Order: sequence, then C-alpha cells, then structure tokens
Amino acid sequence: MADNIVMSEMTWTEVDEAMKDRPVGILPVGAIEAHGPHLPLNADTIIAIEMARRAAAKLKEHGVSALILPPVSFTVSDFAADFAGTISVPPATSVALLRDVCVVAAKQFRAVAMANIHLEPRHIECLKAALEEARKAGASVCWADITKKRWAELLGETFAKGDHAGAFETSLMMAAAPDRVRERERISLAPIEGLMPGLKKGAKTFKEAGGEDAYFGDPTAASAEEGEGYFESLAEILSLSIMEHLGSKA
Repeated sequence: MADNIVMSEMTWTEVDEAMKDRPVGILPVGAIEAHGPHLPLNADTIIAIEMARRAAAKLKEHGVSALILPPVSFTVSDFAADFAGTISVPPATSVALLRDVCVVAAKQFRAVAMANIHLEPRHIECLKAALEEARKAGASVCWADITKKRWAELLGETFAKGDHAGAFETSLMMAAAPDRVRERERISLAPIEGLMPGLKKGAKTFKEAGGEDAYFGDPTAASAEEGEGYFESLAEILSLSIMEHLGSKA
C-alpha cells in the first residue's frame, strides 16, 4: 500500500510519524460553484487536491516530503452566484480563513503552500491578501499564482482564453475523477467564447459575460489525455514554486 499523504484520511499517530520528515503542508483551495451542466460544484477543489498529490510526488523525487491538508472550499465565487448551489463567502471571511489556516499550519510544517485553480479575480485578491497577512504573522507560506505570465504560458492557449468548465478544466476532471463528469451533457454542449473577453469588458458575473450555462470554452474538446498533460504542468509549477520558496528560506 502506498504511503498516505492526505491528512484527513490519516490517524494522528500516522501524521505524528510523518512529521519526523519535516514535511511541507500543501493546502488545496477550491470553490463551491457552478461548472456547467457537466461538472460538479466542487470541481475546483477536486482539481486542487489532485494537483497537490502530483506536486507531492515531484517533491518526493527531490527529497522533500509533503502532506496534503484538508481543502478550503468556501471562497469568493460571486461570478457564479446566479446559479443554484454556488456558495460565495464575503472576501473578508475568505481572507481571514485562509490566513488563519496558513498561520496555524505553518507552526507544524516546514512551510505551507496553497494549490489553487479557482481564478475569479476577487478570489485571487483574497489569496494575495491572505498570503501577505500570514507572512506578516511569521508564517512560511507560498503560492503559485498561475495567472502570472511565467506559469500561464506553460498551460497553453485554452487556459489563457479564460476557460471555465471548458476543455481545460473538463480535461483535468476527466483525468482526476472521470466518474464525476456527466458525459451525456458534456458531449451535447456547444463551444462558446472564453471568459477573458467578458472580463475585459467589465463583466461581473458569468451571465453578463455570456455564460448562460456557467461554462466557457469547449467541453467537447476535452480528454483525459489532455488532462494528464495539464496536470503535469500544474504539478511542475507547484513543486517548483515550493522548491524556490524553500531555497529562499535556506
């Protein structure tokens, strides 16, 4: 049986033993929001957890151990607020929760790294604020902001156009949790423009941006093979960010 690195599935004694290796704690950050008629509300969380798993495997190759913290899924999701099931918390709540989790966890771990694929602009602002406040409180924390050019270029054109439950995220879900993709609905969806043009025009919701069914891009172009490639890039981005952070703390 492979070593378990998911803290919520471990006993306290197993965690205690794992702590002897001075692990990094990886905090998956997701959302509870609409992802088209074909993906579950927690798609971002599922993807963030899988991103964390794969990054942990890469870190292990470099002699760095990692444990995956329980995910934070209640975040700012105002863009999808018009759709049933979406739960969006106020920015102040999100910042406080993320900050406090990082500060508390950093007292036990070598460092804490956030794994995030939820890219709503106000959510990104919350992550930045939480990171800054956690660092001011003395926590060793880091985050790979995949919206930055350095990382976005590794994820390709589909990602850059503002995919939401389109080929990018759907491919990731098909690789991570194919049983949770509603295949009949996926193959029936018409391609639409990415979210980025709507954002540039000032849209504040998915519907304002033209996403009447809470997706942007082309879900029918998704595949598990593409998802594997995207996960390879995401894991590389996260693991490299963590290694760079640890190096800066050496």
